[in-house]
Amino acid sequence: MKVSVYEVGPRDGLQYLSGIVPSSDKRKLIDLLYDSGIAEIEEVSFAHPKRLPQMADAEEVFSGRGAGLVMNPRGFERAQSVGLKKINIVFSPCETFNMKNMGKTRSEIVLMYKTFMDKVPKENVRVYISMAFGSPYSGQLSAKTMLSCLKDAKMFGKTVVIADTVGVGDADTVRLWAELAAIEGVNLAMHLHHKGSEERAISLVRAGLFAGIKEFDSSIGGLGGCPFADGSGANLSTATLVRHLHAWNMETDIDLEKLDEADRLARSIGAFFNSEYIPAA
Repeated sequence: MKVSVYEVGPRDGLQYLSGIVPSSDKRKLIDLLYDSGIAEIEEVSFAHPKRLPQMADAEEVFSGRGAGLVMNPRGFERAQSVGLKKINIVFSPCETFNMKNMGKTRSEIVLMYKTFMDKVPKENVRVYISMAFGSPYSGQLSAKTMLSCLKDAKMFGKTVVIADTVGVGDADTVRLWAELAAIEGVNLAMHLHHKGSEERAISLVRAGLFAGIKEFDSSIGGLGGCPFADGSGANLSTATLVRHLHAWNMETDIDLEKLDEADRLARSIGAFFNSEYIPAA
């Protein structure tokens, strides 16, 4: 079975580092990732430079091939100025996180997206549902709430990414969300974080595969975490994900030797620009 590995390191990974990584290093990392065979990469975020200084050079870093995170009309204008076609957007069932991350409630975020996303082809959009497995602020979410989020998400994109932002997901919830996504007719992908051990995240990948999910996010070198979520762990490492997929006889079209070169660069960037960075085990 063919499985898609969606790389988020250049955006979700690097944004968590305390030091500003040079644009040239970001571009080199992106090039190495494409060279390894990864076809889909979230390269940049068009967030406000004062709110996320690491992504202030998005226009300079964007290669013209990948995706970018857009969170407001001004970010959309910046993305359009460099010809961005693949757009990622985000909201959460947790209103506290929505306010911390975007300064708006979920309904306000959805209404905002409607003002500038209406002409973007749905096949070009991935919609992230953050805190999809639970939140330290609002606890677990009900199936009713998730179904409501999926209905909102499918107004904008055909692919919905359920994010385990604080590493609390379980296999039963993966199966349930997959069933709801099938009812709503959207393609489901997964974005997984962990707190110190990748075993839980890998177990959720396996649960996702059994539930029919064929697209998984990961971050090269295990870089990342959400700076606006208390207790967010690191991202699932791309090398770890790919090795497990290959061991399970899944096809990815990724060359592990070339991926290791990108992994080494990512880990060196992480170690140099953030003294608190701990590479994934």
